[in-house]
Amino acid sequence: MSATPIEAVRVAVFLGTDHHPFQRLVDWVDEWAGDHPDVRCFIQHGPAAPPRHADGEAFVDVGRLREELRRATIAVGHAGPGTIVDARIAGRLPIVVPRLARLGEVVDDHQVAFGRWMADRGLALVAEDRAGVHRLLEAARADPDSVRLDAADPDRSPAVRLVGDLLDELMR
Repeated sequence: MSATPIEAVRVAVFLGTDHHPFQRLVDWVDEWAGDHPDVRCFIQHGPAAPPRHADGEAFVDVGRLREELRRATIAVGHAGPGTIVDARIAGRLPIVVPRLARLGEVVDDHQVAFGRWMADRGLALVAEDRAGVHRLLEAARADPDSVRLDAADPDRSPAVRLVGDLLDELMR
């Protein structure tokens, strides 16, 4: 069981700077936040409508992004490489949801393949629907250590491990 009390759980959601709205993810996390008023939830929602239950801002600068991720227990985002790397640098195994072209969330479905690829390697957790997002949020809330990256090796940051893992995979 986790050493982090449930009352201390914080969720940080980042959707990047793309001009395509990602309303599905905002709504799914905001609904969950409404059911968990004891959890502080911040959503950087981009051009999507702001959340009703969670705190939110359309865009934040990189300093604020890093601070929110550093303070977060749970990191959530779209399945973009930058978002995944930022979460991992902050020491979090991110929950990611791929944007879908057919819903006008992105120009093509590259995030579907990339998110699954990252999940297959244990570098992210992927949810592709509302139930999956809620299930992963509940699991992370119950056991925050499950989404905290191992800091046992202080000489290797999460970012260094990520780049190393990716390079190893490419060399195979």
